[in-house]
Amino acid sequence: MFKIRTLRVGDISKIKGICENQEIINQINQNQCNLFLQPLIPYNFRTSPSIHLAIEESNLLGFVILKCASKVNNTWQIDHVFVPDELRNEGIGEELIRYVISIYGSYGIENFLAIADSTNSAAISLFQSCGFRKYAKVYYYEKEFDPSMESENYVPILDKSYTTRQITVNDLTKLEKLELSSIPPDLRHALGRSKSYFKEKKHSILLIDKSRNIIIGWFNINRLTNEHYFVDLLVSPGWTHLYEQLLNIVIYETISNKSYKIKLTVKVNDYFTELTQRLDEMGFLVTQAKDLLVRTVWQRVKEKKKKLAKFGLPHAAPT
Repeated sequence: MFKIRTLRVGDISKIKGICENQEIINQINQNQCNLFLQPLIPYNFRTSPSIHLAIEESNLLGFVILKCASKVNNTWQIDHVFVPDELRNEGIGEELIRYVISIYGSYGIENFLAIADSTNSAAISLFQSCGFRKYAKVYYYEKEFDPSMESENYVPILDKSYTTRQITVNDLTKLEKLELSSIPPDLRHALGRSKSYFKEKKHSILLIDKSRNIIIGWFNINRLTNEHYFVDLLVSPGWTHLYEQLLNIVIYETISNKSYKIKLTVKVNDYFTELTQRLDEMGFLVTQAKDLLVRTVWQRVKEKKKKLAKFGLPHAAPT
């Protein structure tokens, strides 16, 4: 029998000894100091990922990494569940997932997210066996551009009715509402991104409707390499016809470099149908598809006991 516990000194080397996934190793290396402190910090104040390990005697059988996705929505995301090939199909991964759901659910966490490659049927089946349901597809679109050569399909930059500017602290609440208005109602409780998410994107650019003086969209660019950029963008449901113009601002005004070509990656959930349509029309190709899975923990509501006066008589109404 194995037990599940939090991270201790010496466990990092054990993890690196059984795991060759570079993404996981990089995540651990970047947060190594904070990982040991997480069990000492109340769950609602944690900013770094938490790791729980399955241990049998002194042997590491597997581990799960999860982090807070949204404090406002009481949502945590399971980033990785790792079990060595020779130990799979023995229930270790399922026990790790059920354990963290039970523990964090008892803290008051209501929603758990997981993202699995659509071709990884084993991972999807694992999450489904733990009560997760598929809610959406996540697509990664990519295309290479040569900004020095204007495309025949190039759409002119925004007309005078719209403008762009840098994000400020005063915009966070408005962006939170914009995000919620764009998500299907049955997913808002789990997927709505909070003000803290947008606060971290301090270099974001906003799209403004000048006639109404309201925020109708935003984008953020993350530079992966000298030639590869990742962009996250959103336009309000009433202005989705501006997606192509916004993408052109990203390509030709924000990251344009005439000395070399650039590659752009855009992550899109399938319910943003207008954005996926525009990306298809602009020649972007899907390079990866993932399944977004959600598990909701329904908290049992405690019934309030009726207060009775002494001898079981009802209280008299105040006069």
